[in-house]
Amino acid sequence: MNADIRLLRWPERDRENHERLVAAIARVRFAAAQGRGEIVASTFVGPEEPDDADRARALLAQRRSRDAAAGSHAELFGEPGWDILLILFVAYEEDRTMASGPLLAEAGIRGAVGRRWLQVMQARGLIRWEAMEPRDTAAVALTDEGVVFALRCIAAA
Repeated sequence: MNADIRLLRWPERDRENHERLVAAIARVRFAAAQGRGEIVASTFVGPEEPDDADRARALLAQRRSRDAAAGSHAELFGEPGWDILLILFVAYEEDRTMASGPLLAEAGIRGAVGRRWLQVMQARGLIRWEAMEPRDTAAVALTDEGVVFALRCIAAA
């Protein structure tokens, strides 16, 4: 059993109750397994759960595979805002900046369409330009609100 439940706000008392419940379940499982003569590991040794950046990378890879399979019809299924959000989140997690030109190229979005998406995302408080005037060479980054929104979407995906 994995006790890793991700909630943005979780009262401390609920967290403590959950930890006590998980510990009690582990003790019961351990006792039951010993009663059956099984050798039981004292800690969970299953596969590690991917972190949020790995999930974002996997979502991007899945989208690229879908686009490749769709061929000339790929733009019919595009979600430019989602692609931009995922790419900027991965850049955020890797502590690197992205200029808008390479960002749009990586997302597979044409310049004019991409700039409109960036303007909408900026107006909604999800991204910010590092320079005073938006242009292809100016760095784009997620705002704090954009990071929280990305985390919420990635967790739900």
